[in-house]
Amino acid sequence: MVGTVEMTCRDLLLAGWLAVAVLGACSREPAPQAKSGTPGEHATHGAGGEQAAATPTIKGMAEVDVPYERRQSIGVRTAEVTRRPLSARLRTAGLVVADERRVRKIQTKISGWVDQLLVSFTGAYVKAGEPILSIYSPELVATQREYLLALRASRGGPAEAGGDKRMLLESARNRLRYWDITEAQIKGLEESDTPQRAVVLHSPIAGYVTVKPVYQGMYVTPEMELYRVTDLSTVWIWGDIYENEIGLVMVGQTATIRLPSAPDRQREAVVSYVSPTVEPATRTLRVRFDVDNRDGELKPGMYATVELASPLGEVLAVPEEAVIDTGERRVLFVEVAEGRFQPREVKLGRKGEGHYEVLDGLAQGDRVVVSAQFLLDSESRLRAAAGGPAHGGH
Repeated sequence: MVGTVEMTCRDLLLAGWLAVAVLGACSREPAPQAKSGTPGEHATHGAGGEQAAATPTIKGMAEVDVPYERRQSIGVRTAEVTRRPLSARLRTAGLVVADERRVRKIQTKISGWVDQLLVSFTGAYVKAGEPILSIYSPELVATQREYLLALRASRGGPAEAGGDKRMLLESARNRLRYWDITEAQIKGLEESDTPQRAVVLHSPIAGYVTVKPVYQGMYVTPEMELYRVTDLSTVWIWGDIYENEIGLVMVGQTATIRLPSAPDRQREAVVSYVSPTVEPATRTLRVRFDVDNRDGELKPGMYATVELASPLGEVLAVPEEAVIDTGERRVLFVEVAEGRFQPREVKLGRKGEGHYEVLDGLAQGDRVVVSAQFLLDSESRLRAAAGGPAHGGH
């Protein structure tokens, strides 16, 4: 009767663990004897015939025996540990920003009033050399008159006074140049022989007007920013990577960019900068990617998905699905004999393409469980807690 009550309690306990119940049934069948010299071999010692494992197992876990006919029903599959080329793939969210090297501020070197506002709104596209505004400056008008007077004087008068006249002419010309008056504008002044009322400023690059604090009739001075023009034919994408991925990124690598608006389309980017410091709050490193944007599809402020592949070379690798990560250690089950599975703690390195790099705990040719390993883990812990033998037969 006592034995019946004990069996009933155990059945109730195992009812909550369906998978464990299946493996519990397996444990009552005789396990095949391990071949001599194989890892995990069991030997008989002393007169009592007690069995002791030659290969130590993990504390709190025991070996599990699963007959062949049971392996099929519970879906136990194994894979071989092999050497293979491995590539780590990094994926991060990136933010599109303007290339700082392609931004120009437009200012004037003279004081005056805005006579004409030729580009009148933020976001307008301008070409390189396109006129954007004109400024009336009394000081500039006076300098133009001085230049014309010096030019007229240099064309006549005594020959002995020619050197002084040329100096005055060159001095007036240089002042115009210092105020960014172009050679074409100076030539036009000489041909017209009349001072121009306003000087016209031109855009130094092609791009979009991203800042425009100036208005018609406004009085401007040299320290004021009148326009900011941004060339978006090339843009930057800033992404963040974690500390453990730092060694996988270097300047010059090629990455793939995808946009939420066009997930099926991809474009190439190049790593152009890796930050020398880690962000203390997020423990991440900032990486910058250069992207060609001549089609204008990438807009500053957009988010993009960045994928980067880094070859790791040929390494000893184990499938990712074989690993049970407890947070404190990484465990997997190795088939040490036909139907006998041993829990083993391993040291793993980098991950890529669904595999982990093996640093310690496995050898090439070992077979590891890649399916139903959590069922084996439950039975292994249950047997170790019950203090039973390492394999079936009880």
